[in-house]
Amino acid sequence: MAPVQLENHQLVPPGGGGGGSGGPPSAPAPPPPGAAVAAAAAAAASPGYRLSTLIEFLLHRAYSELMVLTDLLPRKSDVERKIEIVQFASRTRQLFVRLLALVKWANNAGKVEKCAMISSFLDQQAILFVDTADRLASLARDALVHARLPSFAIPYAIDVLTTGSYPRLPTCIRDKIIPPDPITKIEKQATLHQLNQILRHRLVTTDLPPQLANLTVANGRVKFRVEGEFEATLTVMGDDPDVPWRLLKLEILVEDKETGDGRALVHSMQISFIHQLVQSRLFADEKPLQDMYNCLHSFCLSLQLEVLHSQTLMLIRERWGDLVQVERYHAGKCLSLSVWNQQVLGRKTGTASVHKVTIKIDENDVSKPLQIFHDPPLPASDSKLVERAMKIDHLSIEKLLIDSVHARAHQKLQELKAILRGFNANENSSIETALPALVVPILEPCGNSECLHIFVDLHSGMFQLMLYGLDQATLDDMEKSVNDDMKRIIPWIQQLKFWLGQQRCKQSIKHLPTISSETLQLSNYSTHPIGNLSKNKLFIKLTRLPQYYIVVEMLEVPNKPTQLSYKYYFMSVNAADREDSPAMALLLQQFKENIQDLVFRTKTGKQTRTNAKRKLSDDPCPVESKKTKRAGEMCAFNKVLAHFVAMCDTNMPFVGLRLELSNLEIPHQGVQVEGDGFSHAIRLLKIPPCKGITEETQKALDRSLLDCTFRLQGRNNRTWVAELVFANCPLNGTSTREQGPSRHVYLTYENLLSEPVGGRKVVEMFLNDWNSIARLYECVLEFARSLPDIPAHLNIFSEVRVYNYRKLILCYGTTKGSSISIQWNSIHQKFHISLGTVGPNSGCSNCHNTILHQLQEMFNKTPNVVQLLQVLFDTQAPLNAINKLPTVPMLGLTQRTNTAYQCFSILPQSSTHIRLAFRNMYCIDIYCRSRGVVAIRDGAYSLFDNSKLVEGFYPAPGLKTFLNMFVDSNQDARRRSVNEDDNPPSPIGGDMMDSLISQLQPPPQQQPFPKQPGTSGAYPLTSPPTSYHSTVNQSPSMMHTQSPGNLHAASSPSGALRAPSPASFVPTPPPSSHGISIGPGASFASPHGTLDPSSPYTMVSPSGRAGNWPGSPQVSGPSPAARMPGMSPANPSLHSPVPDASHSPRAGTSSQTMPTNMPPPRKLPQRSWAASIPTILTHSALNILLLPSPTPGLVPGLAGSYLCSPLERFLGSVIMRRHLQRIIQQETLQLINSNEPGVIMFKTDALKCRVALSPKTNQTLQLKVTPENAGQWKPDELQVLEKFFETRVAGPPFKANTLIAFTKLLGAPTHILRDCVHIMKLELFPDQATQLKWNVQFCLTIPPSAPPIAPPGTPAVVLKSKMLFFLQLTQKTSVPPQEPVSIIVPIIYDMASGTTQQADIPRQQNSSVAAPMMVSNILKRFAEMNPPRQGECTIFAAVRDLMANLTLPPGGRP
Repeated sequence: MAPVQLENHQLVPPGGGGGGSGGPPSAPAPPPPGAAVAAAAAAAASPGYRLSTLIEFLLHRAYSELMVLTDLLPRKSDVERKIEIVQFASRTRQLFVRLLALVKWANNAGKVEKCAMISSFLDQQAILFVDTADRLASLARDALVHARLPSFAIPYAIDVLTTGSYPRLPTCIRDKIIPPDPITKIEKQATLHQLNQILRHRLVTTDLPPQLANLTVANGRVKFRVEGEFEATLTVMGDDPDVPWRLLKLEILVEDKETGDGRALVHSMQISFIHQLVQSRLFADEKPLQDMYNCLHSFCLSLQLEVLHSQTLMLIRERWGDLVQVERYHAGKCLSLSVWNQQVLGRKTGTASVHKVTIKIDENDVSKPLQIFHDPPLPASDSKLVERAMKIDHLSIEKLLIDSVHARAHQKLQELKAILRGFNANENSSIETALPALVVPILEPCGNSECLHIFVDLHSGMFQLMLYGLDQATLDDMEKSVNDDMKRIIPWIQQLKFWLGQQRCKQSIKHLPTISSETLQLSNYSTHPIGNLSKNKLFIKLTRLPQYYIVVEMLEVPNKPTQLSYKYYFMSVNAADREDSPAMALLLQQFKENIQDLVFRTKTGKQTRTNAKRKLSDDPCPVESKKTKRAGEMCAFNKVLAHFVAMCDTNMPFVGLRLELSNLEIPHQGVQVEGDGFSHAIRLLKIPPCKGITEETQKALDRSLLDCTFRLQGRNNRTWVAELVFANCPLNGTSTREQGPSRHVYLTYENLLSEPVGGRKVVEMFLNDWNSIARLYECVLEFARSLPDIPAHLNIFSEVRVYNYRKLILCYGTTKGSSISIQWNSIHQKFHISLGTVGPNSGCSNCHNTILHQLQEMFNKTPNVVQLLQVLFDTQAPLNAINKLPTVPMLGLTQRTNTAYQCFSILPQSSTHIRLAFRNMYCIDIYCRSRGVVAIRDGAYSLFDNSKLVEGFYPAPGLKTFLNMFVDSNQDARRRSVNEDDNPPSPIGGDMMDSLISQLQPPPQQQPFPKQPGTSGAYPLTSPPTSYHSTVNQSPSMMHTQSPGNLHAASSPSGALRAPSPASFVPTPPPSSHGISIGPGASFASPHGTLDPSSPYTMVSPSGRAGNWPGSPQVSGPSPAARMPGMSPANPSLHSPVPDASHSPRAGTSSQTMPTNMPPPRKLPQRSWAASIPTILTHSALNILLLPSPTPGLVPGLAGSYLCSPLERFLGSVIMRRHLQRIIQQETLQLINSNEPGVIMFKTDALKCRVALSPKTNQTLQLKVTPENAGQWKPDELQVLEKFFETRVAGPPFKANTLIAFTKLLGAPTHILRDCVHIMKLELFPDQATQLKWNVQFCLTIPPSAPPIAPPGTPAVVLKSKMLFFLQLTQKTSVPPQEPVSIIVPIIYDMASGTTQQADIPRQQNSSVAAPMMVSNILKRFAEMNPPRQGECTIFAAVRDLMANLTLPPGGRP
């Protein structure tokens, strides 16, 4: 086998064959030191194998043998299969052991090879040295026996060493190799200076042509330069006059800057030829310089003519086309071009004139430059133009043509100007020479943009006209006419004069709201005087007043062809029946010619002051001035027309508004002039009374209104502003703008474009706003009258922030951080309330947004501000507490893990009644009362019959007991004991009942407060409940009795629920269905008078009638409820759990008859209905009840991370207890009957369990475990199990699947359950296991990061022949910036074999497999090292070993 080549290109010599066919080679021994060279030579000669290839071969062989075994082993017996497997393993192991040896040797093979190569190289060097010595010895002894050396050159050596030179070089060598020394710089300058003198003498004595006068003599040379032709440099080779000139350099200066692309026009070979030719002439001719000039000049003229011809061809090809043609071209002689060829242009036929330009060389005098000839000759009108057209020194054919046609265009414009002067002797046209153009003023005074510009096209010679704003079709017609006959320009200018007058009118009113048109479709155009006007007129439509037009008629001025006169008319039309039908003209009236008469005068008759700069023309017929203004364009502005349009646009809206006010019979003063004639206004004398307010309020509002004025504002004059001035404002806000004696209210109305300005819509909107002001004023007036008697707490609680007659803004709260805004909505015809916050510390939202709809409904039924403030005062603290409840939907709360349930749903029923739905199962009713208390009851009970339940809700057992834990004993000294409410005692004695009846006996009924004349009808506010309830007697949401039953009164339907309710609430019946009197006698008075329902001290017994108590003597006599004013004894109390005998079939009867003189027994509610009786709590107690807080009675380390309120913990515990009852029926658990209320008892094979609410807090479920065999369990193990149930199973967030998993654990065998309890202990007390590297958490539900065996949230405990459960391990030591590493470990325990392993569950593709592999290896190693014994569970031991030995790689996360 050949050597193996490593990655670094080293070769590994192969070993000998191994045992067995195809066996791996064994690792060879390293070669001996003496054979290094031979080994290196063999390695270099023999081919090698890469180590990776060898490993690949071995893997393929092992894989193929394994595949053969998988095919053959199933056919053999068990013993043979085992033998084959052992042989395969041994053979493969030996093969890879050899490979390992080879790899280890290969690591040192490179060093051995390097040493061998070094040794071989040294041996070769030694052989070479020996051979060299042998050859030198042989040469000295044999070949050079008689050889001798010359004597040493001592003098030469001394020269070199001392002087550093070799001066004794032989002469023959010096002459042939070393060049002679050059002449010096001084000698060179002297020679050139002498040569310059010779050249000047030669030039003086020689005949020079005048064209060579531009010469330069320098550096022994003379340079002749002829601009645009050539440059020649000459010299002479001696001072003899007969020495000919020598041409040193020749350069052609002819350039084509347009088409040459920067390249030379003459090739270098051509220049060489010319150079030789000129040099030959210089040798032979008698006049060499003259002959040189003639030769070069002739060549340059021919070259220039060729350049012009090439430019012409390119001009024809790229830009001019057929507009220029080459008539004739003779190379070196002439070039003839034709321009303005009318036949080519198609303008004329026959013998049309052709303009030619000819460029040729003068044959008589060759020394002249190129000559230019024009046919026909150019006019002599402008000498500068003609002079430019006769030169070609620029060598540009296009510039020559432009100069030529420029001069001819100037001639054509002069002819056209002569025609115009013949029509108008005073014409003021001018010719611009930069670009041939004739500027003709059409209508004087005329700006530059209004003049007619007539150009001559330089390419074609045709006239081109331009006028700003004129359409292209008209311009084309004018050009055709003028080019055919120049005299036709006169009628066109007359026509353009009227067109320009129209354009001036349009531009003058462009910034005004108008639409201009030359024609107008009128149905009576022929019969109306509008038809008699001239055809040159303009119709101007006022867009804000679509039924009115201004007509401008334009007339000529005699003997003034460039001026116009204007007449202005005012025309009105009626509206068309259809959009496509024409309107009918009605009125046509001409404006006065004297504009001064149109200036408004004040009411006193004095003329308004007008600035002299703003005065208009005094001419009777305004005519445009003849003076021409070219500096600006103000000459085009028609100020008279602009004034007419602005005047109509300003005055007509007031005229329309005045007509609408008159049609509605609203008295006003008409249009008044304000601000020195610059503005107008309409003042109302009286505003019509409003509907829905009292006459007294209307009179007070009319007395307070000082002024009402309508004005127009804005650029478009479509915004009306109504200014209302009030005095004696009933309320003063805290704003500084509301402190004066009068208040200004501005009402703004925007007119739509589709409606006329000042129409009926504006008046209707104003009347609606006035009605809104009156409605709010009535409430404010009543509020202001009540302010002196307002309770002190409301005065501190609230303040008036803003009252601007349209809106009342009140700030309330302890920090005045909340605000409420009240205003009347005229569209919906009701009050609109909006809530907000004020200041940075007021929070992100107002707490009353929850009951905003209910507040609005209540205020619309009884618009009383004091009552609204009382409701806000009574509900702010409860709502702040309620808004802290979680309302976000959560997953995994029930067995349907994908269904989200809302934790709390806040369902407002009225402004003081809030219903809380907990997970769509339990319902809590909260009634906000006065004096800082609330009443809470179980909302699952019907408001009408406590024996019935609201559909969709379930009663919360033990709610009454739980709520009474938060009752303040100082606030409710008379509340009855919890045991007496939940568990009715035996009937009380007669003397006790007598004392109770004497306490409940009401005093004489107190009359309601009459209206006192001194307070203008205001009610005295002696207590907060009076102002709160006495004004809402007719509201079905506020029923008034002296019984707690009014707490359950049905409310107004909620329109702003924060979450949908699953229950269908019973609609509210009228108050009379409850037997409740809502007359004046039911009004709440002072707490010292009749019973105040807002006070918890006067609450009567839950059952206020004589009922039948089974097995107890009855007390005869009238019911206390029958003696209560406002309650009918015929109907049961709203809150009584015992229905009336005449209304409920459940009412029992008794055969015993009691004496009539004994008082009736006190009928206490039964246990299941106890929660329907309201519980009175203070605001602070409610805040504690609803505020998220830690679980009481638990160590902070044991409590979960989910923070919730006591109410949520209680309801969650009740739900978990309900789930537990259902789970016990489904699982293999045995239910044990219990007489204790709220207690669930069941048993497993080894344990008896008792589950009940904590008697101390009623906020947690507690498990009490009693083993059947006391010897199997330790007390601390049972305590761990109980504490784990309380904190991890039945605690927040109260998931049903955790109960299911825990009950399955309880059903496990005892040895398995004990190991699970030990794991729970590690979770509850992680500090006790300091030697472990991980913390453990027993997962009762499958976490989201677990392997995808089931949806997250499902029970994580499976107990069959094998037990599957999940643990979460969290690393203890972690760097602070990083989160601790956590892994999910699915563990499966085989009950038959007693082994604990990691469950083989397929992982997600993107998850790491390092941690699961390490966990599996540790558990397998533990199983191998600790084989299970019979009856022993290895779960806890395996888990503890895993927590102690699991170490993830650095930086690795699962």
